Parts: sequence; structure tokens; C-alpha cells
Amino acid sequence: MSENALPRKLNSAQAASRRFSDAARDYDHHARVQKHSAQHLCQWLDQMLPVDFNPKACVDVGSGTGFLTEHLLNKFPESAVHAVDLAQGMLTELTRKYPTERLHTHLLNGEELAVEHLWIPNHSLLISGMCAQWFGNIEEAIRRWLSVSNTVAFSVLLDGSFQAWEVAHEDTGQTSGLRPLPRDDDLQDIMKALVAEGLAASTAHHTKNFLDHHPDGLSFARSLRAIGADQPRINHTPVNLRKVISALGEACTMNYHIGFYYLERP
Repeated sequence: MSENALPRKLNSAQAASRRFSDAARDYDHHARVQKHSAQHLCQWLDQMLPVDFNPKACVDVGSGTGFLTEHLLNKFPESAVHAVDLAQGMLTELTRKYPTERLHTHLLNGEELAVEHLWIPNHSLLISGMCAQWFGNIEEAIRRWLSVSNTVAFSVLLDGSFQAWEVAHEDTGQTSGLRPLPRDDDLQDIMKALVAEGLAASTAHHTKNFLDHHPDGLSFARSLRAIGADQPRINHTPVNLRKVISALGEACTMNYHIGFYYLERP
């Protein structure tokens, strides 16, 4: 690792913490796809888990304001629920919404979460919704998550999302500032490797497209800023946004290509 890599990583995490904290108050109003994706993850998870599954503890990584946390609190009324997020503003809003002693919050970057940060009983459940696309090394994060819980389920925004936005940049001779996103093929390879190494006994996955409609491109750009998700890729040169919005025209639709993944330890 270069001498500048760690400070850059810390600065990136600190910037993300500030952005998401600032967005916390109105996050539920603007995060439409995040909410629908969380509902889909919960429905799929209900199909994957045994009918009598009753974890001793649950963890929501990148909890935000609690789309998944709410499900855990309601689905498993006897379990402690741990919400992990790097943005204090999100955790503050979460505890305001769900004032229960069963909810425990942890101000921590979910990518770094490991057993040394949070020890919970072995029979547990760790879930994460649309958080891992921000990670620098998603494979290492998944390995650490498996050290925390024996059942892991998560969703992640995948490569192939926001196609109309990318095309509008190409049509105007510009490069989009959207961050590179994980590929489903790569995530499948990670899961296969974990099984081969004996770290996971069974896995499952699927992908799903969610559509988000906007009156114009500016509305889409503002929607990303409203939820704190507007951090550009490293070394990105700002573009002429007017040209991009003009190329998109009116009534544009953005696709969110989301992967859903499930792993069980032996």
C-alpha cells in the first residue's frame, strides 16, 4: 500500500460519513429504490431461511435510517438487533424512529466490520442493503462478515446501472463521474471461492432491475445528492451537466441493476 492510500481511504470514508449524515433527515423520502430493494431482499430472505429460523442476534450493515432494521425488529421480536453505519446522522435518525432497547447502534464503516468489532452469538443473521458498492474491497468485507455471523445476506448495486446517464455522457463526448460498480460475475466467483475454501457451505444469488422515473436528468442528479450518494469517482473531471441533461431530454428513466446474495457458514 502506498503512503497516500490510507489517508485517501480515510478521507473518502469521512466524506461519505458527512454526506450521508447531512442526508439523513430526508433520506426516507428520497431513497425510493433503496426502500423497494430492501423490501425485495426481505421477501427473498424469508424464502431462503428455515421456517423456524430464530437468530440470537441480527446485524444490519450500512443500516441508514432503517429500511432493513425495521424488518429485523419486527420479524425477530426476541433478538437483539445491531445497526452499523459510518454516518452518525443516519444512526441518530434510526434511533429516533425505533426507540427500543433491543436496538444497538455502532458508528463504524461496514466494510471494516469484523468479529473483533462486534461479537454476537454464532446462530445469527447479518444483512446489508445497497451498501457494499461503496467498498474498496468487497471480497475482504464479505470474509469479515462471515467471521461475525453464520448467515449473511446482502444486496449491492451492480455494473450496468444508470445506463441512460452513461449513454448521455457518451453522446456528449464526456465521461460520467459515477463510481465503478461491482460485477455480478465477480461476486459469483467470490462466492464459489468461499465455498471451495470451506468458509461457506451454501450460497444463492439473483439479480433484479429496478426503474426510477424522473422528469429530467437534473432531477436524477439531485436525487443522488439528496440521499448522499453523489460522491464521484476518484480523479474525476467535472462535466458540462447542461449538455448531459439536454441529451437525456424529458421524462428519463434510470435503471438500478441490483444483485442479491446469500451465504451460510458450515
